[in-house]
Amino acid sequence: MEPATVDGLLDHIHARIRDLPEVNTAAKLRALAGRIEAAVKQQGNVNEAATQLEKAANAALDGDPWVLLHRAVAELVSALNNDPA
Repeated sequence: MEPATVDGLLDHIHARIRDLPEVNTAAKLRALAGRIEAAVKQQGNVNEAATQLEKAANAALDGDPWVLLHRAVAELVSALNNDPA
């Protein structure tokens, strides 16, 4: 997948994270999104990092902001899984 495509999806995820009410959970999610960015730059395992972020987002589903985050992360994982590269 092109880094620009992942960057656009991550921008959306970061925007949803900024809306999150719980500071500790938001910090964890920011760190996991950072792992994706690092994996893209270092050509690491982006799918594994994205899956970790998706699992953390699922665990945090308490209100509307979390639902929006989950949708953004699921979109990223889906795009990565459908990318033949």
